[in-house]
Amino acid sequence: MDFSRSIIDPHSFAEPELARVKNTNLELIVDFDNKVLKGKAILTIKRKPLASEIILDNLKLVISSVTNVLDGKPLRHRIVKCSALGSLFCVELPPAVDIYTFNPECKIQIEYKTTENSPALHWLIPAQTADGKHHFLLSHNKLIYARAWFPCQDTPSVKSTYTANISVPKNYRVVMSAILNNEYESGELNVYEFHQMNPVPSHAVIIAVGLLEKTKLNAKSNIFAESKFIRESIDTFETNFSKIERMLEIAESMCGSYFWERYDICVLPRSIAHFEIECPCVIFIPPTLLYGDFTCVGLFARNISQSWTGNLVTCCNYENLWLNKSFNIFISRKIESELLTEILFSERHKAHILPEIKHDIKNFLQCEGLEDLRKMEFDLLKCLKPNLTNLLPYEATKYVPYEWGCVLLTHLEYMLEIKKSSVFEPFLKSYFLKFAFKSINTQDWIKYLYLYFSDKKEKKILYDLTLGKWLYDIVSPLMVPLFPSASGMTKWETKCSDLADRWVKWNCKTDRIPPMLIDERHPCDAEKIIFLSSLHTSYESLTIHKLRLISCRYAFDCQNAKIRCLWLLLCIKVRWVGKVESALYFASQNCSPDYACDIFQYLYEWTEMRPIAIKTYIYNKGKMLYETKEKLATILHLN
Repeated sequence: MDFSRSIIDPHSFAEPELARVKNTNLELIVDFDNKVLKGKAILTIKRKPLASEIILDNLKLVISSVTNVLDGKPLRHRIVKCSALGSLFCVELPPAVDIYTFNPECKIQIEYKTTENSPALHWLIPAQTADGKHHFLLSHNKLIYARAWFPCQDTPSVKSTYTANISVPKNYRVVMSAILNNEYESGELNVYEFHQMNPVPSHAVIIAVGLLEKTKLNAKSNIFAESKFIRESIDTFETNFSKIERMLEIAESMCGSYFWERYDICVLPRSIAHFEIECPCVIFIPPTLLYGDFTCVGLFARNISQSWTGNLVTCCNYENLWLNKSFNIFISRKIESELLTEILFSERHKAHILPEIKHDIKNFLQCEGLEDLRKMEFDLLKCLKPNLTNLLPYEATKYVPYEWGCVLLTHLEYMLEIKKSSVFEPFLKSYFLKFAFKSINTQDWIKYLYLYFSDKKEKKILYDLTLGKWLYDIVSPLMVPLFPSASGMTKWETKCSDLADRWVKWNCKTDRIPPMLIDERHPCDAEKIIFLSSLHTSYESLTIHKLRLISCRYAFDCQNAKIRCLWLLLCIKVRWVGKVESALYFASQNCSPDYACDIFQYLYEWTEMRPIAIKTYIYNKGKMLYETKEKLATILHLN
């Protein structure tokens, strides 16, 4: 199948080597009634002397007109429908100003509207939002779907600035991956003006629109949330925002300056809470993160590290996506490790155990990553830098082991620092500065790696690593190494696992109440998750009586969603009928696949509870996204 793709990117029709978008100005109206965006995109284009046209990507956009901004004259254009990647959208560029002077820049205006079934736009009906009365819109570009809501060169090899003028119904608010310049009323509409002066790839242009309240946290951060969650949001981040600021400090110490000016927080409706949106200036979080002690900070750490790994330095196409994903895992794990060490050390206040805590947390996160790698379906895996020709990247990249890239970076750091400590983080800072606001490929990274580590001994280490095998060999279970520091369980995990084992072995009829009920300190959320996960492995030896005592001691019926979900699943496994109603309510309120699927799966397997599980699903499916509904219908055998 011939997609007529660019030689730079197999998932884009664009030819940026001839004509490239430098800036996009979006002027759009949000139409909730018809579920469309309509308006215009003004593209500033830089072209080579012989380039007479520009090729854009388009997926289901309805084009009304294309004109030259300079004189308003129409420009010839054609749309060639090609494949699942969408259509090739070719526009004839305006001529040079005169026959003597070549003008490399020009502006074109494209009037268009999206279609109701745009794969990039999620239009939530009121039943899917917190108050049940208002709509919500979120763009989710999934690597190649930006082309489904604005005309662009939809490839990470093209990074451009953008501005936006978005009109929405009164009372609605707009959040974008950009800086808000101005907001004002215009008749029956509210208008929001944004600018993003740092060049970003098209997939990082994000819009969210809803009945959102705004609260200022500090000079560079606001919280946006539905009214139901605004109070909890304020309480959470007034208490814990210092931890987010600390994560940013840790990231800057490793990666260099934070270039994005803002770090806003937008709380998503529960029905789309499982989306991970990669963009600058704002982090989109589920309301389930509003509860807990902030020791489960993985999402924040990943988002913060994306400010460098993906937004600042970007892979040139998705065959090189490991440069975004693996670096993101590597750096976010360092951020998480440092912050957790500080949180847990501050709780214990014993200087002599700081090195032990730091060592344990680092090893725990490393082992967790290796375990994720081992769980992958090895028969479906691709190499770290795969050939994705004729494959849709969102699906194909699920089978690329980006954790393996993190293993490579960890191993590289370990080998380079055996005889010379603290050399790898300065390399990271230099790397991000060298390629800031650029799109690169794997060879660019390798060349700079060899240029930076130019010492003879360092070059021998790099040569002995045989980077080609890491990048191009298919990963097998035998290739997954256990680093000396990442073998077995850490002391941190062992304490939690031992506690679970004592509960499993405890005979509540003959033994006295275990001593940990009296003298065990209160575990943090991260430790509760390890403890519950350990209990799951031996649930056959647990009783409802034991679970009642455990619940009284550790308060698992809490609002931290991950802990509550693990707890409710354990109760279902042990057949605690009294918890079924709570489990179904939790799954219906947090109706994203992350939580709902396992609960409905376990209840369907519990024959006596199958009818109530099906009844609950049918009653609540109106508040679920199509993806969630389909998954649950399959689990409940309703398809």
